[in-house]
Amino acid sequence: MPDGAERLRVLLVEDDHDLAEVTQAALEFEGLEVAVAHDGREGLLAVDRVQPDVIITDLIMPVLDGLEMIQCLRNGSRAGSPVIALSAVGSRLRAARELGAVEALVKPVHPRELAACARKAWRRAHAP
Repeated sequence: MPDGAERLRVLLVEDDHDLAEVTQAALEFEGLEVAVAHDGREGLLAVDRVQPDVIITDLIMPVLDGLEMIQCLRNGSRAGSPVIALSAVGSRLRAARELGAVEALVKPVHPRELAACARKAWRRAHAP
């Protein structure tokens, strides 16, 4: 985990506002600090502002979808945060892994599982 009492910072990118709100509350209940963006373009802008430890993104979104966002993250200067992809479409999850997502989970995902996955992704990214 981040140093001391600092909580893991997560950027949640989800276009369904209701689902984003519920997921944010559930992840915060699990002890994570959560910022929300509602499409891939907003997510990319939020990465610079939030400096998340982990990014959790839906894959099917308007404006810039999750696959395009992952590709932009990996090709740019923001490649440091591990990305967890969420989707109900299996072929998109496979594509997300191929683009560099460290995890690809089928929706719906229980918040406790998602929080554990975020912590695991952060630990793996910072292992010696």
